[in-house]
Parts: sequence; structure tokens; C-alpha cells
Amino acid sequence: MSITVGVLLPRSTDFPAMGFDILDGLKCCLHKEGIDDLRFVPENIGFGEDRKEIYSKAEKCLLQDDAQVVVAYLSAENAALLYPLFESTGRYLMVLDPGMNYPTESLSSNALHISLQGIHACYLAGRKAGSGGSDVILATSFFDGGYRGPWACTRGLEEEGGKVVSNFVGHYKEEEFTVDPMVDALNTHTNARVAACFSTYLATLFFKKMNQVDASFPETEYYCSSFMGEEQTMHTYSLPQGKFFTYVPWLSSLGLKSNEQFVAEVMLKKNKQANIFHVLGWEAGILIAQILSAPSGMEAEFNHLLEGGSYESPRGKVTIHPTTHIAYAPLYYCEMKKDEDGKNLLMIHDTVEISGDEHLQVLNDQPEGVTSGWFNNYLCT
Repeated sequence: MSITVGVLLPRSTDFPAMGFDILDGLKCCLHKEGIDDLRFVPENIGFGEDRKEIYSKAEKCLLQDDAQVVVAYLSAENAALLYPLFESTGRYLMVLDPGMNYPTESLSSNALHISLQGIHACYLAGRKAGSGGSDVILATSFFDGGYRGPWACTRGLEEEGGKVVSNFVGHYKEEEFTVDPMVDALNTHTNARVAACFSTYLATLFFKKMNQVDASFPETEYYCSSFMGEEQTMHTYSLPQGKFFTYVPWLSSLGLKSNEQFVAEVMLKKNKQANIFHVLGWEAGILIAQILSAPSGMEAEFNHLLEGGSYESPRGKVTIHPTTHIAYAPLYYCEMKKDEDGKNLLMIHDTVEISGDEHLQVLNDQPEGVTSGWFNNYLCT
């Protein structure tokens, strides 16, 4: 069945190939499934801060290009603005979502979210940091502080009896970024663990500055957000002294047959090491292939997915929760280490199976009252 697929692709200064990798992952998956007669309409939506532009590009895909399905890299808030458009036209929206914002709008019967579960990973990192009632230094960036990772991390450590004894927020300008307050906190709270939530160049900058500190903190344990353990980001920094742990949704060395096939396919077709953005596109391809091949038709199959459907991904079994329409999958507890050549790698310590109830618990535990935040899509700066 030949249809048109719209693809709303992001821009990112730190991940300049992000949009290309998403589209390549989508196409690689569909080619592997033997579906080569689709028409793709890619549209650039910039960093995601212009909601009128996002709406306009989505509207063009539906009305001018007659797309039946639109795949879009969006935050939960930006995606919700498109729900009425897709419901009124009867088309389908597949949101690729880093999962660093809480869903706050009503569900749509025409939209689902393929999420990297960033908030859930932060929550679990917080629990580890606060275990045993530990004192915790919460470290984040001006950028990451505008999302909900630090909040989820705090909620996790509080559940374990932990206490935030100091907060560090790094500046977004490199020339103004200093870790002096962080060093003071580590010297004051000598037994404290660190819960860290950084991303992109800010993670690199944080570790670079910590490496330059005269005093060393070799026994300090850092429990990091999943995007600090994202493999492309890890390649850009050198870990300082200490021990570093994180929960990630995926890693290239994950020993699953589905992942090995995925990594091999991306290398074969694109001559490139697969990354997390390829994973997002690949999973959208899995779902498009699924709704196109369903004997019951696209509408019935899409509804089936929203009712709790699942699929096998490079990151394991993924399930779409019927209450949130958001996908959840295992998370992997890893240690961030250096190999013999000094390069960073992830060593898996545990596979954490996420239940539907746990998924709901984390996403329902939202901050109350007025909160600040950014309009742009996460990792798009």
C-alpha cells in the first residue's frame, strides 16, 4: 500500500545530524521490512521553539501533501498543539519524544509517543543517589533545569530518604561556566553523592571543568541522567575522578538480536554507527510497517496499539500504555567507565523492566503550580 509519510525533523547545534539520523533510521527499518513504495515528505521545524511553524509544517503535510502518517520529533507540549489537527483530518501522528517533559494535555485517539523515558531514568538515578538516606548534591545546567529531569531526580531520592544538601546550576555560556560552587559543596559535604542532569555540550563542559579542579574527589559517586550516558555525547568528554552511573534506554552494545540486526542494518545502508536517533526513526518504521500490513486496516491497528500494543525494538520489548499513549521499555543501569585507550564506555550492571504501574506512577507525579520551562524540543539548541 503506497502512502505519504510526513516527517517533521529537528535542528540541533550539538547533534547536527539528528534529523538525518531519524529519517535514515525510519527508511532503513521500512526497507528491511520490504516496504519501499512510500513517499516521504521531510519538513524542517528548527529547534521547536516556534509553535506556529510546527503547526504550519504539520498542516502542509496533511492538506497539501496528503500524508496519512506524520512522524515528528517533539516535546509533549508541542505535540499536544497538533492533536486537534490530526483528529479533525483522521490522520495519525507518531511523536518521537526524549521524555523530558510531563504530559499535561488530554490524550488523542490519533497520536502516540515513542519515548526515551528521560524522566523515568532521572527518577531511578535519583533513587540510587538517595538510597540509604544519603546527602545529595543536585547538579544541573541552566538548559536542563528548564525541563523536568531534575524534578524527577529529586522525587526519586526523596523516596529513598535522601536529602538535597546543595544545588549547582551551571551557566550555559562556556566563558561564564565555573564549577567553583560545586567544588565548595563537595568539600563541605564530604560524604554526599551527586545527582547530575546535563546534556549536549553542557555535559562535556561540566566534566571538563571538574577535570581541571586541583582537588580530587575519587570516591564521589555520580548518578547521571540518561543523556549524559548518550554514546555520542560520551565520546566528547573525559570523565574526572569518581564513579559514574546512569540509566539509559539503549546502547549500541546491547546484546539483543533485534539490536544487533538494527546496528548492522544502519552500518550496511548508511556506513555509520547507529545512535539513539536512528533508534527513534527505526521504531517509527516498525509501527508504520505494522499498521500498513494489518489485515484489519490502519485505523483498527492504530487503535490496537493505543490500547496497549507492543513491539520488539533494538532496546527490547516496547509497550504503549493505554492510559498515556506513551511507549515504555526496559531501562539499563550502567556504569560509565574508561576503556584501556581512555575512551568512555557503558558497562551494563542491570536490566530494569518497567511495569505499566511504574510508568504511570512516575508520569503522574508532576510538580504543582506555576513552573518555568523552555518551548524548544529537548536536545535542540
